Amino acid sequence: MKKFLISGILILSSMAAMAGGLVTNTNMSVAYLRNPAREGAIDVDGVYFNPAGTAFLSEGLHAYVSLQTAMQERIGEVDFAPLALNKNHLGKPSRSYKGTTLAPVIPAIYLAYNWDRWNVQAAFNIVGGGGKAKYKEGIGQFEALVASKAIQLKGGLSQLMGLNENVAYSLNSSITGESYQYGFYLGTSFEILKDHLAVSLGAQCVYAKNHYTGGLTDMQLWMGENFSTPAYDYLTTLASQMAAAGATLPTGATAMLGALQNISDVTLDATMKGFSATPIIGIDYQINSKVNLSLRYQARTFLKLKTTADNKIADPSVEEALANFSDGKKVRSDIPSYYLFGFQYTPIEQLRLALSYRSFNEKRAKRDMVNNANKKNEGTDEYCFGIEWDIFKYLTFSCGYQGCFFGQSDAEYSELDFQLDSNSILAGFRVNLGDHWKIDLGYMHTFYVPQTITKQMAEDGSLPYKTRYDRKNTVFGIGLSCAF
Repeated sequence: MKKFLISGILILSSMAAMAGGLVTNTNMSVAYLRNPAREGAIDVDGVYFNPAGTAFLSEGLHAYVSLQTAMQERIGEVDFAPLALNKNHLGKPSRSYKGTTLAPVIPAIYLAYNWDRWNVQAAFNIVGGGGKAKYKEGIGQFEALVASKAIQLKGGLSQLMGLNENVAYSLNSSITGESYQYGFYLGTSFEILKDHLAVSLGAQCVYAKNHYTGGLTDMQLWMGENFSTPAYDYLTTLASQMAAAGATLPTGATAMLGALQNISDVTLDATMKGFSATPIIGIDYQINSKVNLSLRYQARTFLKLKTTADNKIADPSVEEALANFSDGKKVRSDIPSYYLFGFQYTPIEQLRLALSYRSFNEKRAKRDMVNNANKKNEGTDEYCFGIEWDIFKYLTFSCGYQGCFFGQSDAEYSELDFQLDSNSILAGFRVNLGDHWKIDLGYMHTFYVPQTITKQMAEDGSLPYKTRYDRKNTVFGIGLSCAF
């Protein structure tokens, strides 16, 4: 049971407030919020989406600054019988636990300088994570530990002392996790066939920083009238009364009292940092003025994080379960390899139709924080469609669809962080300010497919723990590009 509880903390490292794979963001520009199928476009944010295609930009300097705001809510609706013993929610076995994520500013900067058939390109963006998730009342998996202790106490009283006493519990539970993976990219592209075929080569360096605080404090079991007396005090008084009457405590009751006296707090304060790099290659083929094809491949990023911690954990078994958060511990947190495929068709000069496909190889990425559960993961697939229409010279309207589908097993779900298959709608405008300046305005809203999963808190199947997972997500932003 304790292993089931602690697994929730361990998955905290994959929190993200953006589109993409389990630990990989893909909404890397506000232009993406207008039209998510960016891989086939020839634009300055192609430094990320289509690096080879940037070779076809006009000569000179091209720059793009993107600012996004993401708001997300993670909801775990839990049905677990022992929750009905919560002193503040008596008789209610079902509870809803919510985690809120706010990333007020998600920046991205893209630069490309073109001359003749060559260009040099650079980027800064948030390639993973991108915000802070806060669970003010903790999660069901945390509370389940204390709730189950109340059930065990009630059963022990009946078995060891022949008592049919009611028991309640109380606790303070909260958890906050912050995760950022800063990406720094430098590369070049070259036109092999003038105006038709280009290739690119570059490298991305990643600096990762995660910070986690929170835990379980003030845990207490209660008995007596209106559950006003701590269980240890209540039973100690009862034991004294029994002794005065010449009776003795049954075998095992003394050990039970000792356990009640030693319910210790669990507090977590850990920071993890790491640095790594990986190569990126790309190819873009303009068949003619109407059809463009592209491919971008990024190799797996072997990322190792080192922990600096100031935890307060008295229970050795809990400390062992949280070993990845101990001071000086090093853990792997790889970013998976992935392919981005793009297609864009321009039937008339004012209209562009685009398709994209993204494939993330989660299965081969090693992530100690989730006990390598992703080795069973079939990977993540994204499908995007977009339309851009130049309403008139100075205004372009765009809209699109993104479908994201995960291959996770039930064992990988945790209320602290979970991924759900989703469908997103995106829309926005580009305002063309003359020949050199452009402003992007974009909005994305995601509709998730809820998932209900039942796990067992007891080996004999007597304590089913059912969770309905759901999420809400909204992203909007503004971007500015220029060319000289």
